Amino acid sequence: MYFLGLFLSAVIGVVLGLVGGGGAILTIPLVVYLFGESTDTATTYSLMIVACSSLVGVLQRFGTKQISYKEALFFVFPSMTLAFLIRRYRKIVIPSEFELFGIQLTRDFFIDILLVVVMMIVAYRMFNPFKKERVQTQISTWKIMFLGLLTGGLSGFLGAGGGFIIVPILMGLGLGIKKAVGTSLFIITIQSFIALLGDLSVTTIADLKEIDWLLVFYLTFFSIMGVFLGTLLQSKISAKNLRIIFATLLVLLAVLIFIDRILLYSY
Repeated sequence: MYFLGLFLSAVIGVVLGLVGGGGAILTIPLVVYLFGESTDTATTYSLMIVACSSLVGVLQRFGTKQISYKEALFFVFPSMTLAFLIRRYRKIVIPSEFELFGIQLTRDFFIDILLVVVMMIVAYRMFNPFKKERVQTQISTWKIMFLGLLTGGLSGFLGAGGGFIIVPILMGLGLGIKKAVGTSLFIITIQSFIALLGDLSVTTIADLKEIDWLLVFYLTFFSIMGVFLGTLLQSKISAKNLRIIFATLLVLLAVLIFIDRILLYSY
């Protein structure tokens, strides 16, 4: 199972390198199911892995004019601010155990619900473009900033970068697919590192000792190797086929998480 997890982390990196997002959301179920970590801890692992892997993708594109810094700024300021605040205060806003409408819930359960919802939305966004292409010619600055807040929220709660939202919007602004992917990786890198700082700002020494740093290193290393490969294969693999496979995998994982961690929660 350990080696399977390392292989899948490389696959996540390939997806991240190819489409500029989406693969990060797979990190959480990977860490939870194959390595036995809690969902909340998995979000911290995901931020570390995503931040480093995305940075490598950005460095690969540095000097190639595949990053549009102007559009990135509209996203990154609201996204990184919200991501930082959520990571810093999430344990206060959402305690480890709480009661809602007379039902006793846990923070992990709440994140699991959010994860399933986001997975289904991501899958829909991956499938939908092949039914009907819809390209916007103009998007307001306020809408871009709102979407920046949305991606920051996802990064804060789930440790996912929100590239599945960023890339289509950037393409709607007129960027080509390669430039949209590069810009998305740039945004994800910044907001993931900032969210991680928010996380670590309230992490105790005892919490740091509980992190399996060797596991984080291996997962990050294989994910980075995947990003290298994904970037090289970007012009050779059909994005349409990749997204269909990825969306199908997301639906299957969402159903698994729903049954295992939500439907059977009370049993």
